[in-house]
Amino acid sequence: MATPSLTAPQSLAAPDSLTAPRSLTDPAADPAITPAVAAPVATLPLTPPLGAPVEPAPYDRALDHRELESLLATLRLASDRARHTGRLTLASWAKPLSLGSAVDTWQRARLLTSRSLLWQSAWDGGSVVAFGSAHDLDGHGADRVAAVRAGWTELVRDAVRGGAADRSTASGEGPLAIGGFAFAAADPRGSRLPDALMWVPALQIRSLAPARGADGPTRAELRLNAALSPEDDPEQTAKELAALADTCLLWEPGPARDLPTAPAGRAHTAVELPAAEDWKELVRRATGRIRAGGFEKVVLARELRVTASTPFDVPDAVRRLRAANPGTTVFAVDHDGCTFLGATPEYLVRVDDRTVHALGLAGTTPRGATPEQDEAHERELVDSPKIQHEHDVVVQMLRDALGDSCADVDAETPPRVVKLANVQHLSTKVHGRLAEDSPAGILDFVERLHPTPALGGHPREAALTWLADNEGLDRSWYAGAVGWADRTGQGQFAVAIRSALLDGATASLYAGCGLVADSDPEAEYAETCAKLRPMLHALDIE
Repeated sequence: MATPSLTAPQSLAAPDSLTAPRSLTDPAADPAITPAVAAPVATLPLTPPLGAPVEPAPYDRALDHRELESLLATLRLASDRARHTGRLTLASWAKPLSLGSAVDTWQRARLLTSRSLLWQSAWDGGSVVAFGSAHDLDGHGADRVAAVRAGWTELVRDAVRGGAADRSTASGEGPLAIGGFAFAAADPRGSRLPDALMWVPALQIRSLAPARGADGPTRAELRLNAALSPEDDPEQTAKELAALADTCLLWEPGPARDLPTAPAGRAHTAVELPAAEDWKELVRRATGRIRAGGFEKVVLARELRVTASTPFDVPDAVRRLRAANPGTTVFAVDHDGCTFLGATPEYLVRVDDRTVHALGLAGTTPRGATPEQDEAHERELVDSPKIQHEHDVVVQMLRDALGDSCADVDAETPPRVVKLANVQHLSTKVHGRLAEDSPAGILDFVERLHPTPALGGHPREAALTWLADNEGLDRSWYAGAVGWADRTGQGQFAVAIRSALLDGATASLYAGCGLVADSDPEAEYAETCAKLRPMLHALDIE
């Protein structure tokens, strides 16, 4: 099991031992699995977390005694299966949870683990909060999505699930694979984030949005996951998971040391990569290549690198993003000391109940300073043959990709206008019902769709080749895909735009725009400036 690094709270203690009774032969309330072996008698000594007092004291625990017994029995079943098959076996144990705030929970515990994720979906209102890693799913290069899909399929094939699952709390079911994929395969020595970073969290919490007007905690599902090899000790794994649950759910940080806030008047410097005039020259080269017949469209990006006098406050940035960008999906991925976060209006693909949804979001104009100006920009979106053609290319690609596995693929007509804080887009929803004999799942569609013409260009290969040769920018996960997949092929992936990579006091902000034959360099540069504003506001560096 990949054990998350912890800085344990001082206030938690743990019982000396836990005994699983002989009668506990099946911990799995989830009827989807019938354990192959009975849970043996076991004694689980639970030592206090690091730094906790050793003397007996009253305490609260995230799991009560019976829940700890059930967790141990689930892990023992998985351990027996791993020894029988000689392969890693995923154990996933669940219980209902009362969740006050997904963001607050993530903010408290992200400081205590080396890897975490926050996901708040614009489409179903659901949240995923996850800490630590039970197992990493590796993928590199052009085949990174396929490699992750193969690893995930293998891992969940013989999974052992226990506890009390609550499928009504959120879409999807069971343990999740979470994380994302870079825009393009890159030299791993030159990027802070890998080509693919998908993992099974050691602790995950899933919940739906609270009902409108409702106060107080919401229903959620807590799930503890571990990937056990034939050599792993289930009792030690249970101790680690119980301590992780205590740490993530019960710890209260100190007021100053643990949750720093950004000082007022923080100084910063900003550098455009490439410089503005050099980027505009790239636009001219791209449009020249389009007119010469190289491709129809290419999406050219640029980076704004900001260095501040003090580290950025990541939770504050997330809260500002949520407040200023309603209707977007907010995400934050902590990995190896850096955070990739954003508030995106665009999803790549989502699959639920064998229905596949994709979104064509292409064609952009700014918001107007007055209602009259705003309406004029909206008319430009709707009436411009250039913008309509750019949008149609994206929608047709989505229809083709879904058509390989789906029956009755439909697209909204006409496109609707989506108004955000600084820009407005043409948007078309595309959906289809998986054919009865289709085994396709969410990761199959991620592989087919990423990157769409809205993020790379059209035709795809020609546009991407030109970008690799000319853009001169490591996009990292900008314009990549971030989201989750479950064991049944359901899941959600967003297009990682309106995003930034934060590393202490340094932030790399990204924006891009689609170019066609008659694109104007000045107008395209202005469009990227508008797209950078949400993240500039979130980081309080406007």
